[in-house]
Amino acid sequence: MAIIFNNKKRKAKVEKDHSYAGFWLDRGAANVTLDGRSQASSVVKAIKLRNYQKAIGNFVKILSQKDVPVYFKGTESYTDFNHVTIAGNVNDKNFDVTAGLALHEASHLKHTQKEVLTTFLNDYEGNHSDKMEIKDMLNWIEDRRIDTIVFKNCPGYKGYYHKMYDHYFRNNDIAKMLKSPKYCTPTMENFFAHIINMMNPAFDSRRIVGLTKITKLIDVNNISRLQDTAAALALAEEVVAKINEIIEEEEMNQTPQQQQSGAGENDEDQEDQDTQSGPGPDSSDEEEEEEEDGESQESEEGEGDTPANGEDGDEENQGPEMRDLTPTEEAKAMKALEEAKEQVNQQTKKKQIAKSVSKKIIQLQDSEVDFAPVGDGRQKTDCLIYRLDKEVHKLAAVTKANEYLAELRDKDEFRSYYSKESATQEQKDAQKVMKGYDGPAGLNRLSYNNRGGVLPMVEQVNEGLQLGAMLGRKLLTRRESRSLETNRLRSGRIDNKRLAHAGYGIENIFSQIHIEKYKKANIHLTIDASGSMGGERWKNSIKMAAAIGKAVSMIDGLELQVSMRETDNNDTPVVSIIYDSRTNRLGHLTSLLNIYDCNSMTPEGLCLEAMLKKNLLIPSNEDCDSYLINICDGSPGCGNYGGRNALNHTKRQVKRINNELGIKHVGFFFGDPDRYGFTQFKEMYGAKQSKALPDASNATAIATHMNKELMNK
Repeated sequence: MAIIFNNKKRKAKVEKDHSYAGFWLDRGAANVTLDGRSQASSVVKAIKLRNYQKAIGNFVKILSQKDVPVYFKGTESYTDFNHVTIAGNVNDKNFDVTAGLALHEASHLKHTQKEVLTTFLNDYEGNHSDKMEIKDMLNWIEDRRIDTIVFKNCPGYKGYYHKMYDHYFRNNDIAKMLKSPKYCTPTMENFFAHIINMMNPAFDSRRIVGLTKITKLIDVNNISRLQDTAAALALAEEVVAKINEIIEEEEMNQTPQQQQSGAGENDEDQEDQDTQSGPGPDSSDEEEEEEEDGESQESEEGEGDTPANGEDGDEENQGPEMRDLTPTEEAKAMKALEEAKEQVNQQTKKKQIAKSVSKKIIQLQDSEVDFAPVGDGRQKTDCLIYRLDKEVHKLAAVTKANEYLAELRDKDEFRSYYSKESATQEQKDAQKVMKGYDGPAGLNRLSYNNRGGVLPMVEQVNEGLQLGAMLGRKLLTRRESRSLETNRLRSGRIDNKRLAHAGYGIENIFSQIHIEKYKKANIHLTIDASGSMGGERWKNSIKMAAAIGKAVSMIDGLELQVSMRETDNNDTPVVSIIYDSRTNRLGHLTSLLNIYDCNSMTPEGLCLEAMLKKNLLIPSNEDCDSYLINICDGSPGCGNYGGRNALNHTKRQVKRINNELGIKHVGFFFGDPDRYGFTQFKEMYGAKQSKALPDASNATAIATHMNKELMNK
């Protein structure tokens, strides 16, 4: 199975911008760069890079059949046979290239015998220059050998390899270099430049005297004949020796007649051009792709007999195309050739990761945080999603440390930075736990030493639990069911009491039992955690969340999810799922409500869209009614998101929630119903589904509404 292409038809089959990972890779709205200069927040960049790392890591593990770690580190891509290091500037556009690099390095772990190269480098007795030339040639030949094995055993990865080849070897700058007379004189550097770029459509072995003999010797389309690295090394030594022999002959025979003889040799070489060289895979591989792509005969007309060097039949007799390069083209060609050599020598240099992003990647390794591309047009961005409902153990340690600090404050034993006395080691340990937590903006207070041990919402949570207990008792009737048995029917279950009547021609001996009970229900409570919700509004939102959580915990068949909508320091929308009654205990909710803060913007519709995309809302079905309760105090706005466009966008998301998921919604607006803000609120959520709460302390209105909704069968 060959891995090199030299056919124009391949260019028509795969578009330049086509991404093989596009059908499964969750793309974000903001472009990710490693140097920290993109508009995306460092958390979004770190999440994307973490996702890339996990995806590539899975590829590597599958291919190498080993638990091989993958790192983004340094300025070179390589493997030391213990791990794979990727230095690529990874983003959505070049993910395929980076994946191809990682897969290529992983295949070395499985198929390359490291000791062969080590022994050669230690025991070679020739001069250093020859040793390096053989090593470089071995790298290229071994690359082609192991890539062939992967193509044969794992054809699903071929697309990533082709993207890597296109990037390093099949680009236009390499094609211009191959046609330049400067790179066609018989030197070791030029031979190597042409050999490693055989897969470029512009490759023609006639351009350097004796290159056709080398391509015959390598026979890349039959590279699978090499069974191991030792065989690849033997071929590399033979190739380098042959090149040196050709170079010596040319240096000794620099007469016009001998040069003419050399030209005649090139003419003879043309007969074998299609089979000896060529930047493309073997014909069988190409035919399989043509069959899969279903190319018509008409589209192939005039291309089926295309020679390997990409020249027309009339031009073949004129020799290969040669062209001098302009200074600009020369610089680009040199840079492209250098990158190709670095790839062969496992030294692909790219940008390093910004320290802040690298630190975030480490922090997010075990964190339940994701993102979703949301918005449209100028408002297109990424929404962060924190799954605090899945970080129970991590948050338990944080809240426990905070409660310990709170006890110190109650006892007047807490020592701040300005205290004369030093803090105890226990206090320092607790502060370290809290400072090490990196979560949504609502929990940022935990990272401030002077605010540790503060539980600002304890009173509201306790009041909410009391209110929830009353609401729960009212809802206990949802447990009840009524049954009614009807006798003397002509269908149903046989009534044993009337079975004896069947012998007298009586047919109504059946009975039916009708059971009336409440359907299961699910509530999603989503709260606006913007700065304008501070004060009484926030206190009563926390109280209502605790009350509904307590009530739901008392009722079978009733579930609750609680989410916060906010932004981070870069105005990036954030959704924090802080509680899910299906997996969390009530204590998890109350411990977070005790410390959650509001201090950001109002992304509203962007957060709703993110929850829709990530399936965070439970749809209604035959067995369950689903409700969405929204609590906020104003119009949507954050960054470029605002005004009429934001209102319309939020309105569309609410309609999707109703129409696609069958969820009934209600919006509670903290503010005067005569305010303009409530007019906008009704426009987004509907006049009938919108309710204004002028008195922020009147949170019982929400409980009353839910009691009414949930008691309907």
